[in-house]
Amino acid sequence: MTSAAAEQRKQIKQLMGNHEHRSRYDHGKGYNQGIYKTELHDPRICKSFLVGDCPYDLFAGTKQSIGRCPQIHLTKHKLKYEQDVRNEGKRYPEFEREYLMVLSKFVSECDRQVAIAMKKLEHTPEERARIQQITSELDNIDTKIGLMIQEIDVLIHGNEIAKALIQTRNLEQLKQDRKIVAKKVRNITENVGQSAQQKLQVCEVCGAYLSRLDTDRRLADHFLGKVHLGYVRMREQYSYYKQRLGR
Repeated sequence: MTSAAAEQRKQIKQLMGNHEHRSRYDHGKGYNQGIYKTELHDPRICKSFLVGDCPYDLFAGTKQSIGRCPQIHLTKHKLKYEQDVRNEGKRYPEFEREYLMVLSKFVSECDRQVAIAMKKLEHTPEERARIQQITSELDNIDTKIGLMIQEIDVLIHGNEIAKALIQTRNLEQLKQDRKIVAKKVRNITENVGQSAQQKLQVCEVCGAYLSRLDTDRRLADHFLGKVHLGYVRMREQYSYYKQRLGR
């Protein structure tokens, strides 16, 4: 037995406890080798798998794979749940609430990643440095204007009118310089990031970067990809059960 298999067996043993009956995870493939008698309410059974789609399964085999679900996925449990709901008219609101909590976690994290990705497209480090430089220049001019106004007041109160007039002309020139710098600030903040944004955009469903220069085929590959469709499914289920449970 390999170390990986031994570790997996250890994890399953810990999960299952010291019960007499054991079971393998079949994850819908039907190779259960034991008899595992349990009710659907058993906390070891994955409620996301019963109610909808377990996120672990949605991203299996992709670059966003999160490994294997630590809870039990058995086809017979899912069939029992579906039969109860469809034919018996039963409801398991506690399962739905648990599923909604799981979905909420993944959707919220994805939304956070989308926001971060969009923020990164706003300004590159070079652009942020340019903005900081030009705004610092504007701050310096504002400081000089404030000091010069105070100086002119002192000169007027000291009856040094000639010097006050000279400084007043200097103040007007400084104000004109400020207008020029302020215009540069507006232009930079309005235009920076356009080159990046013209090439890239963020998929608001899954958070991936998309290039506007990609071919239709490449874009189609993204929208039909397992990761994107996984988030589509989660968002649909999240909206459905959020409304269903009145949250």
